[in-house]
Amino acid sequence: MILLALPAAAQSPSPARARQWCFATSKLGDDQRLAGCSAVLQANPSNAVTLANRGEMFRRKGETERALADLNRAIDLDPKDAIAWYNRGIVYDDLGDRDHAISDYTSAIRLRPGDPSYYNNRGNSYAGKDDYAHALADYDQAIKLDPKFALAYYNRGSAYREHDEASRALADLDLSIKLDPTYGPAYGNRARIYRDRGDRARALADFDKSLQLSSNNDLDFYARASMYFDEHDYARALEDYDRSIKANASYAAVFNSRCMTRAIVGRLQEALADCEQSLKMAPNDPYTLDSRALTYLKLGNLDAAIADYDAALSAKPAYDSSLYGRGLAKRKKGDNEAAERDIAAAKAINAKIADEFAHYGIE
Repeated sequence: MILLALPAAAQSPSPARARQWCFATSKLGDDQRLAGCSAVLQANPSNAVTLANRGEMFRRKGETERALADLNRAIDLDPKDAIAWYNRGIVYDDLGDRDHAISDYTSAIRLRPGDPSYYNNRGNSYAGKDDYAHALADYDQAIKLDPKFALAYYNRGSAYREHDEASRALADLDLSIKLDPTYGPAYGNRARIYRDRGDRARALADFDKSLQLSSNNDLDFYARASMYFDEHDYARALEDYDRSIKANASYAAVFNSRCMTRAIVGRLQEALADCEQSLKMAPNDPYTLDSRALTYLKLGNLDAAIADYDAALSAKPAYDSSLYGRGLAKRKKGDNEAAERDIAAAKAINAKIADEFAHYGIE
């Protein structure tokens, strides 16, 4: 039996108080509910419902091993507890184990086929496996069971968007927002549809709303930053890259994007630091090598720039930015014949590449 180290005031609640905390329907903190469930289990270690409740509290706190231990025991004691199967499915989803999650959600559905949340979550697991048909079938069933289930519309709309069914996606996301106007990610995914359609004003308005509602949504900060970057609004782009990294510093691509933007505005040493961090996370990534090469080019370190452009082109031979940048570096070194070959090859791929480099401050 796993016992928690609890604050002195919460170590010994009365049996009645412990049950009240563990099974509370009011909004108690997770720590207090854990304390209550643990106290109940000290008196009755085989209380399946209490184990299931504590397992869910562990899951919410990110303690997946403890969550699985409690939920495994709860299911062994009472295999007809649909909620325990459902919550264990969520734990497996949190671990990225889609197959086990689907199996557990299916067990929950067999026991309680009228609960739309079970279908919605199983749909998410299928979507995580890119099993589009099964995901949509589950979202459809969730919506059939609860036509006002905003989250199911959001998930189905997101699945449609990822599979290039923009009109269906937009209809679902509109309805999701109508049913729950406080759910930020729905605005963010709708913003992506508007962005892809070229409606930048609506896209930015929806990203603004998403981030107003979900202030730690790193992916929406990153997406909005990329829009600002495309508009050459580098100051705003940098602000959003900073916010994205502050919210979640686990994506190499965001460090690369900030590296590129810092290089463009002349913050070259900071740019190098970002590119180094990105390459630690994603070694030999051609896009980051290209960004670091641009930084070296602006620093006047032509040999380092050419080496990085060579490495980027080894991974991505038709990379217009690296061909053009390498051409400029070679031109500065006086190797005009090789420079013109690279520049011509880059322009054949992208006729506007010279204009892009002009925005970077290099001609």
